[in-house]
Amino acid sequence: MSEPAATAGAFRPSPLAIGALQVYPPLVLAPMAGLTHAPLRRLLGELGGVGLFYSEMLSARALPHEVPGRSRMLAATERGRPLCLQLFAAEPEQIAPAVGAGLAWRPEAWDLNFGCPAPEILRQGAGAALARDLGRAWRMAEAMRAAVTGPLLFKIRAEEDSGRLLEFARLLEVAGADALVVHGRTAREKLCRPARWAPIAAVAAAVRIPVIGNGDVRSAADAERLLAETGCAGVMIGRAAVERPWIFREIAGGWGLPLPPLRLRTRGAVYRRLAKLLREHYAHPRDLYRLREFTAYFAKNYAFGHQLWKGVQNAADAGAARRLARDFFARQSDGGETLA
Repeated sequence: MSEPAATAGAFRPSPLAIGALQVYPPLVLAPMAGLTHAPLRRLLGELGGVGLFYSEMLSARALPHEVPGRSRMLAATERGRPLCLQLFAAEPEQIAPAVGAGLAWRPEAWDLNFGCPAPEILRQGAGAALARDLGRAWRMAEAMRAAVTGPLLFKIRAEEDSGRLLEFARLLEVAGADALVVHGRTAREKLCRPARWAPIAAVAAAVRIPVIGNGDVRSAADAERLLAETGCAGVMIGRAAVERPWIFREIAGGWGLPLPPLRLRTRGAVYRRLAKLLREHYAHPRDLYRLREFTAYFAKNYAFGHQLWKGVQNAADAGAARRLARDFFARQSDGGETLA
């Protein structure tokens, strides 16, 4: 992996202030179920460039039953900090016990999800379902603010009615948010549809707290354009960070910011490192499931990546999957060695 080169007059972003938490660079890992687990956060931390890490979206109902020291869901390492724990909840009464339990993992920030469009979350009355009832949303935000003493974010998404979106954003600001995350798609829009940044700009102009933009950032140029065009204070990256885990390093390095020493110099080395971390963190078959989810994105780096994806998907266990991946990298014309 070649080091990103900072150019003369390189872009220099301002720090992102979320309450008392200073995030720099203002680059944020998005919460993604099955993907933003401790092994991926550690990998990204080793590569460098992430200013704030999000956990997977956590059930407020289930969190009080997790056991510190044994919970694989909530394990955290210093390489994956500062850490924001994101909850989803359907009732205000679920929030305080969940926050109390989550304190065992010493998160630097908290987030309550108001934007997840997954059907199983909507059926519970959580995620984006809360945005349909502003009175209920207010009670949820109020309960979260009462339970959290530190930095608090709320993640929302674009609405078809722009006026309603701004009303919702202002409501969350009054309820005590230190920052908002705005995803540039509505709950009905699929990921294959390009994100729209205009709603992010509208929210950034309507509130006095920082706004973090989310949606279709795949390069340093995209990150700079999002900041410039929307007036947002931070950039959240999701799927591109799984496909290309070095993206944060590329962006921060291009901005001339300090980075940790580079130890993983090839795409194959990045994949093997994640597979190793999964093996150390999870017991079979969970390590295989997580490796399959990661591979579905990572394989997009290769012209014949479907061979890697199919091999791992059909592997009997994680050991077989790792051997199939090793053989795949060895067959590549670049030996799996060049990172673009």
